[in-house]
Amino acid sequence: MKKIILFFLIVTVPFTLFAQTSLWKTQYVIFDNADNGTGKQTSGVAVFSPNIFVALVTGTPDNNLFTVPNNYLVGYWDADSTVGRVAAQEYSPDGQYEVWSSSLDEVTLSGAWQIANDDNNRIYVANNDANHNILVFELTQFGVASTGYRMETGNENIFAIEVDAAGYVYVVDYEGSDSKTDEVKVFAPIGTTGTTWDVIGGHNDAAVTTIDLPPGIYQGVTVSSDGTQLFISATSQRSLWKFVGDPVNGYAKDENFNFTLAEEDTVGDNGSGTPSLLGLAYLDDPGYVFAAADSFINIGNLGGYPYGRIYVIDGQTAANLDTIDIAGWNYDRTGSYNTGSSDGRVGGFTSVCDVDVESIESAVYTQTFYGWAVEKWIYDGILKVEREVDAIPAEFALEQNYPNPFNPSTTIEFTVKSSSSVNLSVYNLQGQLMAVLVNEQFSPGVYKTVFDATNFPTGIYFYKLTAGKNTMQKKMLIAK
Repeated sequence: MKKIILFFLIVTVPFTLFAQTSLWKTQYVIFDNADNGTGKQTSGVAVFSPNIFVALVTGTPDNNLFTVPNNYLVGYWDADSTVGRVAAQEYSPDGQYEVWSSSLDEVTLSGAWQIANDDNNRIYVANNDANHNILVFELTQFGVASTGYRMETGNENIFAIEVDAAGYVYVVDYEGSDSKTDEVKVFAPIGTTGTTWDVIGGHNDAAVTTIDLPPGIYQGVTVSSDGTQLFISATSQRSLWKFVGDPVNGYAKDENFNFTLAEEDTVGDNGSGTPSLLGLAYLDDPGYVFAAADSFINIGNLGGYPYGRIYVIDGQTAANLDTIDIAGWNYDRTGSYNTGSSDGRVGGFTSVCDVDVESIESAVYTQTFYGWAVEKWIYDGILKVEREVDAIPAEFALEQNYPNPFNPSTTIEFTVKSSSSVNLSVYNLQGQLMAVLVNEQFSPGVYKTVFDATNFPTGIYFYKLTAGKNTMQKKMLIAK
């Protein structure tokens, strides 16, 4: 897990600035049509550690989403835009499919759209063969290989998949209906006593927990590492849902958690399709959900190319803390929504289906379906909280920001009387959380920080300081 480093004079908080800036950039994009490329439309990604990941290729379907012309895995080890692919891969292969095999047992990848990983270099594929297996592979420095593990999930098409730190496997039916009550199935980890992940004639365990979802389309799932917080993309409702509980005792929906795309949240710029939430990822510290948002494999005109993005959502409050604007990044660097770059920084053809995040670098990995590539995104905004006075102050205080009104940035000073957990956040007039500026342990002292409101509209906002049991709030005005 990426640690927040506290120095005596400077505190750096690289992962709590989201709503202020959008200082995201690509570290690299895998080159298409090159020795390092995936070779075809890329629908999913699962990352183990920095620059070690697996991509899933799923060719564009004709009429049936789960009948595709290509379906295979591509592994990367110590990757960047030009190197890292662990095995040779033909470019634009004709009908290439990955085959899971163990002894005489074989299952071919079929209509698989998402993958997940565990802490043992294993990749779990939500497959749509006749028995809708979860197929398990292993990434090595020499390639992606089958394991002896698979699990049949039933008769329904499955789409989203996730694995928690204990190894519980979560899989979600693509379509919910009133005729069933187990759209979400949770399977016990590989190696659990009594499970048949690797038993010949087995592979048919009952789910340890299920969740009943209403009619609709579901294309994303993620969980906290301990499995107590479960998030699902209710794609047809354009919403993110949260469930709380655990994989053994079950889950209940958190009715107070509400994140739904606004009606005006559309593609625009002559693109087409209705964007919604797709693949998801969760970062335990500080508890954020990363949600891929796009018009799913929509081709017409520019399709969703002018829209594709990743929302960063607070896992407790459902506040939209930031947006990784992939389409905007592509356009700013190339002047086009459907052009890549030659420098390994732009995938082009923004078509976001999936997202994953790893905790060491807090880097975000995603893909471009029609750009045939994997992208690595890093946050380039570092909030600095400067300590001005070393002496122990007499009282807790929050000063008026200056300048005020301001555009686009202002300075906020605050005083911490005793060692305590400090939170400095910005809210709109409706009381909605808009930005978390500080959320760390501080020693006594006087501090100041700069709030950059470049992406905020004109209006009145409140900034609130909490330190232990002390709370203070003030008003500020953004004038553009």
